Amino acid sequence: MSEYSHPPRDSPDWEHPDFCLFCGARLTDGGAGFVDHLADAPACRERFEEWRERVIEDIGGEWSG
Repeated sequence: MSEYSHPPRDSPDWEHPDFCLFCGARLTDGGAGFVDHLADAPACRERFEEWRERVIEDIGGEWSG
């Protein structure tokens, strides 16, 4: 299988949950698999935390899902 590459940002497939949004790595699933990936990929964890800091004010604190 060839390596995954992100589709263009305006594509409906851009947010495909089976791949990391930050590096394109295939995930075991879009929920727990993403969390597991962040534990193993420091660069993605850092990018996720940066993203989270940017949107936390928009959602008013923590979210459950």
